[in-house]
Amino acid sequence: MQLEDLTPRIAPLPQPGLIERLTLESPMTLVASLVVIGLAGVLVLNTRGRLKAGLVVLVLAGLLAGGIALIAGLIQTPRETLLDRTRALVTALAEVDRASLHAMLDPEAEVQVRGMTTFRGRETILSTADRYVGNGAISSHAIPEVQGVIDGPNAARTQVRVRHSGSVPPASWWKITWYRASVDEPWTAVRIEPLWISGRGNL
Repeated sequence: MQLEDLTPRIAPLPQPGLIERLTLESPMTLVASLVVIGLAGVLVLNTRGRLKAGLVVLVLAGLLAGGIALIAGLIQTPRETLLDRTRALVTALAEVDRASLHAMLDPEAEVQVRGMTTFRGRETILSTADRYVGNGAISSHAIPEVQGVIDGPNAARTQVRVRHSGSVPPASWWKITWYRASVDEPWTAVRIEPLWISGRGNL
């Protein structure tokens, strides 16, 4: 097998708008920029003999940066909720937490491995997880990256990169398709598909 066949080739999911990303999901870049602007304002205006004006710039920039950080900490976007749900599902699968899995899997959910096999139904997935993972096959796991997009009020997709230790391949990428009956209901996974597994390549 050629090396490129074992390299992940994962098309990224669409990102949210720039304003939403910078103000709500990843505010530290904007916060740091405002702090730098405030400090630069003090230095530049001080060299021109206008220290008081520079301090005003610094205070305003600091207040704006603090306000953005506070708002981002208080507000969780629908996409962030979806990403957290994805992390929780991966953790529940790795730990074979049946109660959590039962709540997060649709009764008709399926795990679909292209060209290999399909496990249909929540109970089938739970029993398969017990058989293949419940024996301690995964001793630890990490989730270094999660992508997500909400396609509509009832449909969403996520892609997650997972690292594992134990008797399973050490890394993999998965796609999860989500559904909810209404915007007030939690997301439930309806399809789980491996996109890439180390040692096997893209699927």
